[in-house]
Amino acid sequence: MNKKNKEVRVRFAPSPTGYLHIGSARTAFFNWLYARKTEGKFVLRIEDTDVARHQEETIDIILNSLKWLGLNWDEGPESEGEFGPYRQSSRLEIYKKYTDRLIEDKKAYRCFCNPELLKKEREKSFKYDRRCLELSQKSIEVNMESGKPYAIRFLVPENEVINFNDTVYGNITVNTSNIEDFIIIRSNGLPTYNYSAAIDDALMEITHVIRGEDHLSNTPKQILIYSALGFDIPNFTHLPMILGQDGQKLSKRHGSISVEKYIEEGFLKEAILNYLALLGWAYDEKSTIFSIDELIERFELDSINKKPAKFDYEKLLWLNGYYIRNMENSVLVKLLETRVKRYLASREMSDLESNAENPELKIARITPLIRERIKTLKESIDLINPFFVKIVYSDQSKNYFKNKDIDALRILNTVYDILDSVDDRFSAKETEENLRLVSKDLELSLRKIAEVTRIAIWNSPISPPLFETMEILGKELTLKRIKDYIKIISQS
Repeated sequence: MNKKNKEVRVRFAPSPTGYLHIGSARTAFFNWLYARKTEGKFVLRIEDTDVARHQEETIDIILNSLKWLGLNWDEGPESEGEFGPYRQSSRLEIYKKYTDRLIEDKKAYRCFCNPELLKKEREKSFKYDRRCLELSQKSIEVNMESGKPYAIRFLVPENEVINFNDTVYGNITVNTSNIEDFIIIRSNGLPTYNYSAAIDDALMEITHVIRGEDHLSNTPKQILIYSALGFDIPNFTHLPMILGQDGQKLSKRHGSISVEKYIEEGFLKEAILNYLALLGWAYDEKSTIFSIDELIERFELDSINKKPAKFDYEKLLWLNGYYIRNMENSVLVKLLETRVKRYLASREMSDLESNAENPELKIARITPLIRERIKTLKESIDLINPFFVKIVYSDQSKNYFKNKDIDALRILNTVYDILDSVDDRFSAKETEENLRLVSKDLELSLRKIAEVTRIAIWNSPISPPLFETMEILGKELTLKRIKDYIKIISQS
């Protein structure tokens, strides 16, 4: 089959050394987008041969993060295909087969040098001096029979030009005189990254390697391996780095950097994916909001910018708020229910109001009041919490009216008396009408009446819309809180 007519096959190949970094998520997303754009295949491969950094438990975390983002893979763990297995630790025999072939073809050789010697030699020259290349067959056999540990090095051709075109960085030329005979199999028998990645990409028929810019320097070595084994060389696209707003490498000081943390903080996958698409890729200068279908339709590798992308946490927050405001109410209600129930379950029973047992109905009524006020689902807790958790008045709340020209005690006594006389339906409309009566009787603005009442029932000068809040709290709980606050300021 002509290379141009081959089915597009891309891959995301994380190492299980930690959570799914936001930069890695961007790489996975761009691969997924290109596969969906071209009706190709998105392959997930776990590169788990780095024993020193391997954390088995993070594999499930990475898989779950990808699932949460909706980046379903066509082949990989849990979706085995004809090119598996998809964990490198299960492919060691495959690497050995090709290593034996390279040694037989005199394109690789065993290196018995110990690490201390290599470290000393490194101080003199950046390149290995090939002393083990000159070993006789007998010396090699003696060393192997004695159990002396050895690595296997790739024999880099002398003074050859490696030339490849990168979608983002253009034409790149490297002379092999600047590459030493690099190790492909470590002394513990495990492959190095450059070797296993090249073998796997070739055998899994990956047509387009889309990965971070930090791998650009690895490409010449991998091309040497492709060429030595007669494999097709894929197309390369190296994505620009993601930096913080200060131009430094993205780290925790710039905000959360793992997908798991963003899930915990209450970000929506739609906002995360929309924002990831803007990091290094642009459809035009004005467009910001994209649905997944729009991204699939418009995404092009040629539109990726080589300039490092800057991660703007505030812009991500704005995007998340946009998606919260525009999502279906029933969907948002379910998301908030899950979060609020988890929060209430973490509290002592003595902290909860009697209405906290079955919060579902109230959350459905609360959601329209707060959706315009939150940028993350986590923020909703502060706005929903007082509907179900008992108020503990702080010194600030107790003394809130001390230096204000407001007779809070008189206002609250009047509010209590008039609300105590209304029927138990306690509708927002009726409550507003009654507080307007208080305003008229006391010859004070409704704003001042509302300010005093809000502090009493909410323990804060800021709450969701007051009259609707009082309706959801209900007559009994509203009056109880007003009475409790009257006692507190009476004592003060």
